[in-house]
Amino acid sequence: MELAAAGDNMKKLREISRVHIARFEAGDMQAIKELADRLDGRPAQVLEHSGPDSEPIAKIVHEIVHVTETPEEIAAEGEEPIEWCAVRDRNGNVRGGG
Repeated sequence: MELAAAGDNMKKLREISRVHIARFEAGDMQAIKELADRLDGRPAQVLEHSGPDSEPIAKIVHEIVHVTETPEEIAAEGEEPIEWCAVRDRNGNVRGGG
């Protein structure tokens, strides 16, 4: 690294600084960005999570349900069985194209 080659007298480090400042003054955007990062610190990365309707996700729930009844038995109790493929398609979790 160039800084390691600077040695104890820091002559090389001062030369690197002068070159960088000249690039900054000439309008070199990369030099401007680097200088701002050194002076102010890099900005924190903003992560945005939202659902399909662009509303923020409030809560994520993973639920595993073990069903021991057949769809016919569930229908006989007066409840409508949930088709797993409809849930999968609605969630967008389609593996293998189908």
